Amino acid sequence: MTPGKSDRFPYLSALRGIAALWVVMAHVALMPNPRFVLSWWPETLVRSGVMGVNLFFLVSAFSLCLTMPKHDNEQRPYLGFMLRRFFRIAPLFYAVVIFSYWWNPAGLPYNLKTILANLTFIFNFIPGRGYQTSIIFAGWTIGVEMAFYLVFPFIYAKTKSVTLAIRALVIALVVATVFRSVIGDLVADPGIYIRQSIFDLAPMFMFGIIAFHVVQIAGEWTHRRAIGAVLLASVPLQFYVIVTGRVPFGPAIYWQGPMFFCLLVGLYLFPIKPLVNAATRWLGDISYSVYLVHGPIIAALFPLFGRLRHSGLSELQAYALALAISLLCIVPVATLTFHAWENWTNEWGKRFASRRAGKKRVEIDGVKVERPAVPVAA
Repeated sequence: MTPGKSDRFPYLSALRGIAALWVVMAHVALMPNPRFVLSWWPETLVRSGVMGVNLFFLVSAFSLCLTMPKHDNEQRPYLGFMLRRFFRIAPLFYAVVIFSYWWNPAGLPYNLKTILANLTFIFNFIPGRGYQTSIIFAGWTIGVEMAFYLVFPFIYAKTKSVTLAIRALVIALVVATVFRSVIGDLVADPGIYIRQSIFDLAPMFMFGIIAFHVVQIAGEWTHRRAIGAVLLASVPLQFYVIVTGRVPFGPAIYWQGPMFFCLLVGLYLFPIKPLVNAATRWLGDISYSVYLVHGPIIAALFPLFGRLRHSGLSELQAYALALAISLLCIVPVATLTFHAWENWTNEWGKRFASRRAGKKRVEIDGVKVERPAVPVAA
């Protein structure tokens, strides 16, 4: 979506923006060596910014459900879907791969095997530094996304209701449990491999599909704003339960799914201004660029961070200033990459995908005509 265009789903753009900001907050604190150490509440909020990735996954699945009806008009819908996803993700990812080869502050292993694994987006399935982790900073999430895209059309076809989506969630949780129980015998560092694997993270996407189906019926609820307010009010409580280790059972990561479900559906029903506004929506529009460019920019600012920490400021003051400076650098660069490359290649890819997928033709009174477009659900 181009900034400035009419946004039919402002709460989705806002959630992407919030997720991107939260991830940046975490990396500004955690990337430097030594890292920023804050008091309990700021530390908890900032460190938990890694949850922003799971929020991205949930919103991604929801958004994919919104766009799927348009593929009903295509002769080759799977091809059309995958081409659109490829051109949404690959051009900017490839550009950052090239840039990271030139400047690689983390010393990630660039060799023919790691480059090919990243260019073909199969790296999420390959353990090892530079493979599953990607050869660009935080690029492992792109491997998870691309793996999910491969199967999403088939999952979507089997999850046409809330009940079926919940069934898919249960299956994903079972698969994740089995995966966690056997992977220790197959890889050298199962802890890292599990945390970054599509098999372990698939339930996050399922929560997004459930949220999509709930939103389709939520508009008919009588007390929708009150329900939305209650859902939003539950989010801080759920967050507290998760970060303090008080979840009733199972891995804490999966309890992020209900929390972000309540956040998404709650903002749909009751889009409060502090969260859904022009700033968060705009940041959401450029969130993919923000995500891919923020790592190198933060790394380049390390010397400045060090001077801030030795300037007499408190650790919290130094962190807040480091975050502000980082955003002042990241946002303009992300805006430039969005307009100059990401959005342009994405729009071109959509047109190319439409041509390659072709339109279905139906026969009316013996005459074949193009099938009319299917409107996208609100």
